[in-house]
Amino acid sequence: MPVFTSIGAAIFGAGTFLAGVTAAGLQIAAGVAVSLIGKAMQGEPQAPRFGVQGQVQTGDDVPRSILFGWSCTAGSKVYQNEWGSGGTMSTRVLALTDYPIRELRQVIVDGSPVTLLTGQAHPQYGWPVQEYRKGGKDHLWIKFYDGTQTAADPFLVNTVSSAERPYSSSRVGRGIPYVIATSRAPERSDDEEKPLFQGFPQFKFATYGARLYDPSRDSSVGGSGTQRWDNPATWGGDGDFLPPVQIYNLLRGIRFNGQWLYGLQNVNAARVPVANWIAAIDRARAAITTPDGNEPTFRAGGEVQVGAPVHLAIEAFVTACNGRIAETGGTYKLHVGEPGAPVMAFDDGDIISTEEQTFTPFYSLADTVNGVSAGYPNPAEGWNTKTAPKLLRPDLETLDGNRRLLASLTFDMVPYTWQVQRLMEWALAEALRARRHTFVLGPEFRVLEPGDVVRWTSDRNHYVDKLFRVDGLVYKSNLDVIVDLTEVDPSDYDPDITYRPVYDGPLQLVGPQPMPMQGWQVLPAVIRDQQGNQRRPSIEVRYASGLSDVSRVRVRVRVAGETGIIFDGEVPYADPWAVVLAGQFSPATDYEVQGIFVRESGSLAEWSAWLAVTTPDIKLGPLDIDIDQIADEVGQAVGERFDWTVHNTRETIERLREAFLEDGVGSANAYLDRQRVRMELTAVAGQIRADYTLDILAAVGPNSAIVARIEELRAEVFDPNTGLPATAAAVNVLSSEVDEINGEITAINNSILQLDSTVGDISANGLLRVYTEAAPSGALARIALSVSATAGGAASTAAMFLDAISGGASQVIMVADRIAFVTSPNGTKRGLLVVDGDNVYIDNARIRNLTASNINVANLFAQNADITGTLHVGTGNIGVFIQGPNNRLLIVDNT
Repeated sequence: MPVFTSIGAAIFGAGTFLAGVTAAGLQIAAGVAVSLIGKAMQGEPQAPRFGVQGQVQTGDDVPRSILFGWSCTAGSKVYQNEWGSGGTMSTRVLALTDYPIRELRQVIVDGSPVTLLTGQAHPQYGWPVQEYRKGGKDHLWIKFYDGTQTAADPFLVNTVSSAERPYSSSRVGRGIPYVIATSRAPERSDDEEKPLFQGFPQFKFATYGARLYDPSRDSSVGGSGTQRWDNPATWGGDGDFLPPVQIYNLLRGIRFNGQWLYGLQNVNAARVPVANWIAAIDRARAAITTPDGNEPTFRAGGEVQVGAPVHLAIEAFVTACNGRIAETGGTYKLHVGEPGAPVMAFDDGDIISTEEQTFTPFYSLADTVNGVSAGYPNPAEGWNTKTAPKLLRPDLETLDGNRRLLASLTFDMVPYTWQVQRLMEWALAEALRARRHTFVLGPEFRVLEPGDVVRWTSDRNHYVDKLFRVDGLVYKSNLDVIVDLTEVDPSDYDPDITYRPVYDGPLQLVGPQPMPMQGWQVLPAVIRDQQGNQRRPSIEVRYASGLSDVSRVRVRVRVAGETGIIFDGEVPYADPWAVVLAGQFSPATDYEVQGIFVRESGSLAEWSAWLAVTTPDIKLGPLDIDIDQIADEVGQAVGERFDWTVHNTRETIERLREAFLEDGVGSANAYLDRQRVRMELTAVAGQIRADYTLDILAAVGPNSAIVARIEELRAEVFDPNTGLPATAAAVNVLSSEVDEINGEITAINNSILQLDSTVGDISANGLLRVYTEAAPSGALARIALSVSATAGGAASTAAMFLDAISGGASQVIMVADRIAFVTSPNGTKRGLLVVDGDNVYIDNARIRNLTASNINVANLFAQNADITGTLHVGTGNIGVFIQGPNNRLLIVDNT
């Protein structure tokens, strides 16, 4: 029961005047273009397909295309380059189409729709993709141009371009909407649950397509609105999604900047009668109720390649509205959906009885259809083709001998679920209209046009005001007209549709499941040395043995209750299927451990649960103490501190002195403002001299400020015994300065008090320096206190250094031949602790834990040792001492 069928050769027999003329022939002669629904119902081969282009295209022979309505495309790759440190960044340029579009609606990455963070655009890369933000770091960005751009993207020209793959400023892409997709190669720490990318991501882009001219929105031609054909800037609106508007623009021709791109080229407005087209547009726009609310009756969207014949593209859009388009006398008219009101009426007496007539009351089995199956692009499933619920009619199957006779349709340009079901139901209802007549009417019926509806009352056929559509007509030389009529009924387009539920499947294909972690166990463990001594606490992990496609095991450790990973490494997957981790773990500490198999094939695996474990209480022992190493480290630190105290102090004072001078390093030309105060006093009598100088400076320069004070005192008397002056000198320096260097601000304070007394070759020196420094990279505070005395070339020195460093360990270093800690200010008590040369003397010592390489215990009891615990020496134990009345050794256990 097809919508349109050829009238068989048995009806148009040889010798009749209709011989060789079929219904299809009449349609062609009349310029009638039917929908692809009708052709599918007739079993004709499918025409080239339109709609969604789901695979990215490459090369210079990619056909140009135009996007209409709501559609989706993978685009075509026009440029790609890897850049950044080590090629960690990759950028693709994907042209979406060859005509400007309204907007980018959605991006689908590797089969899943993603969220563009449009409010957080990177100034160069574009919008970050939320699903590819891991650990606060973005790995994918999208930048979009709609085709109206007038300059090349500066990011591509200045950053991505390279000598091997240049991107010049002339690559504007005028009229071409395109996307710039930039991705960052994920670091291993970014790969928490699954890889971010399986190679370079694959994209689809859902868009709202070209802005089109809608005559129903043009008040100058009978519509209502501000759109004008001669001003493309006024185009665009809901008509962009309506098939009649899309067909109208194809007939008038698609142009960019006045240059023809696609469609017909020489069709003026008079050849597309605006009243007919506005009526068709209004029918498509009319709201209809669906399970999701009201929506326009007919919409369409898809990608049309400009190399496709125009009539095939028009057929695709005609199919979306179950319409017919006819060309009559050079004009084009469109009929959409349900049949219109009849334009003429006739009865049996108007038929030329002397001419032959044909009548098809029903169809042959080969032409019969009693159900419909249809496919369409489904946005909810990544724009992949979806099969709509089949439309089955068991009652018709019974009438057709219990046969299910399905017509298979494809709605490439209809990405709307409920509209597809409407088209299926309405098409099948039309297909059930089997009655078809071909006969000759008189000259007064020459006003009929293809697509018109007529009303026929026939006693012979028992018709009363029955409606028929003119599907074809031919003018005879005697002015009579041959008409081909097919019965129609407005009730076939009943808006009360029985919609069938649609269940959308997952967007990502369900492939092989990740390999779960099997046999996962974690236990306390000990790391031993070659002699079997327990040296470090650790963790042992165990896992299932003999699994295929496993090469290694990745292990992560964190402190219990925290999220930061302190150990992340891989261990071999081999017999004995257990490994003691070579990590640094604290003793007697609660940890959590997680593992995952690393597969040889690269396939995914699944992390285990976090399992708890407590490390053994094994602390550092005597074997871990390296006295020589500690001594070397302290010696190096002492040398660095003395160098800082002597040389750096002298350099600091000299630098400040130069800053006071007009022609010094910090000359007036280097300052924006500079103020200085200087005071000098001098007393001289022969070879006796006393000098006092006070210098104060306040200055500001570009991104810097300094305040400094230098106070110097010097007394000098000539010594007749040595022939040299005897001097006493003092320098007191106080400075504060702030500088910006390479974008980082540093604040520094210095306080220096230096005293020098000299008589001949005998001198005494004292220095106290306090230094503080703060910068974004860290802070340092240091105090140096140093004294020295020299006579005859022999020097005696004592010093103390205090250091505090942000993020590091503080320390105090004391240098002297003898260091003593006493509690009596007047010396009436003996020293509690004295360091004298290489010896340390302690008057009384109470030690909870003692670790020693060698202990001399020859006079242990004679010296009244009070030991009530276990004495550890080396790797063994020397007894357990219990204090008794006579300090006797009661138990000995030399294990």
